[in-house]
Amino acid sequence: MKTLNLFLSSLFTFVILLWNQAYAQTEKKPSKQETMEWISGKLKESLTSNREFVSYDNGLFSYKKKLSSSDDVCITTIDLNKVTGMSNIFSNDFWIQGNGLLSVKCEKSEGQGKNFVSISGPDYNNYTAPFNIMDQPLIERLKKAFKNLIEYNSPKDPKEAY
Repeated sequence: MKTLNLFLSSLFTFVILLWNQAYAQTEKKPSKQETMEWISGKLKESLTSNREFVSYDNGLFSYKKKLSSSDDVCITTIDLNKVTGMSNIFSNDFWIQGNGLLSVKCEKSEGQGKNFVSISGPDYNNYTAPFNIMDQPLIERLKKAFKNLIEYNSPKDPKEAY
């Protein structure tokens, strides 16, 4: 009887291990395009006041904002292909970074490009950040998506194994 129980428990463990391995192999990492499209959809939903979605095309996410100090309108474009870093500012807010990440074109004035974009979480207090996300699980999923995107955008040395 002990031998049968041992055999059945070993068989059960083996079947679970095989099932887990098969399941893990069916999960695939989203492509760079899928990742950028998902991120842009969430950014579009999270634009703060006075900002309006303009377009998304192949990693270029654009929105416009009317400047409060004048009647000038600026279009800001975030190039998701240039995201190479991310850091937390506060517990629920974070920055994405990259060389030439953000460009601004205004109708009546000169826009200023930046190498970072702030994404505010529940700590948002009417900051100038263009995006505000109050849902903590969504923030965590966005951070995970940006980590994948950073990995895609990071230059690879062909001599490295990892």
